Amino acid sequence: MKLQKWLELLIAIMDKHPILSLCIPTNGAVEWILPVIESIYSQGYDNEKFEVVITDNGKDSHLPVHIAKMSYPNLRYKQTTDEGFLNLVSCLKEGKGLFCKMINHRSVMLPGSIADMVALVEKYKDTQPVIYCSDGNIKCETDFVECSNIDEFVRHLSYWCSWSAGIGFWHKDIPVIPNIQLNEMFPNASLLFEIRKESEYVIWNKKYEQMCDDSGKGGYNLFHTFGVVLLDIIKGLFDDGRISSEAFGIVKKDLLGFLTELYKSEVILPTKHTFILKDIKKNVEVYYGVGGYWQMIIKANFYAFYTCIVSIASKVLKPILASFNRK
Repeated sequence: MKLQKWLELLIAIMDKHPILSLCIPTNGAVEWILPVIESIYSQGYDNEKFEVVITDNGKDSHLPVHIAKMSYPNLRYKQTTDEGFLNLVSCLKEGKGLFCKMINHRSVMLPGSIADMVALVEKYKDTQPVIYCSDGNIKCETDFVECSNIDEFVRHLSYWCSWSAGIGFWHKDIPVIPNIQLNEMFPNASLLFEIRKESEYVIWNKKYEQMCDDSGKGGYNLFHTFGVVLLDIIKGLFDDGRISSEAFGIVKKDLLGFLTELYKSEVILPTKHTFILKDIKKNVEVYYGVGGYWQMIIKANFYAFYTCIVSIASKVLKPILASFNRK
């Protein structure tokens, strides 16, 4: 009888834990994170089913003043001294939910997104596959892409594995995180691929957030980071026999298209970003050779020219069409 009562008590305690933890690491950027918090609670979703966990490593952060004015029962705030990505690790470890989802402190949540995420967790809570939230960025005809192994997962996800805001982990996997050797530039990819050596995977591709202004983003060598470091990670999966040469080839091909877009938007056209743009040819040639480099250059210039023509045509035609409409 006593055992039964203890089990009932344990179940009652576990039931009080939320289904979903929204984990938001920040550096105290009030102008970014306050709209994110507002976008979450303005949805009016059941507070007992989710929690918001904020870890703040900002020096002289003014965020505590704003948090003190809030009265959300499921909001927890903690100041940390963790640097860089370790602040995210701390945030995930603070989560008490069945599933802990990383939320970028610039990600304004779309209406209905909390209910969608809770439904996602409920859908897979029995099997608990590794889940990645791609926010509508991959090409597929459904919101759910179910993969039986990591090879299939990498084929579908491609270079979007580099997007840190897509990661989230089941609570049972969180204790494994401190034992994972993290890549300096893509620690999120390290977690995604190493949290389990074997697993089923799910890509949830429904749009759930809108990123705020990212002007000023940068500070790292763009083409070395994506053209070399990211492909080193994917090649490591191939070298370890975890993915096929076909899967590696898909990521490599898709990534060249992404590098072409980066060259157009960051090198040719004006930008407010602060990426380091040096040794581009040297970095691209590591995996793509001279031919791949020039393919990128030619296509990027063509796309930039086309973009400028469309922009000019739009500016010229807009007043003409407006005058016709007035007539």
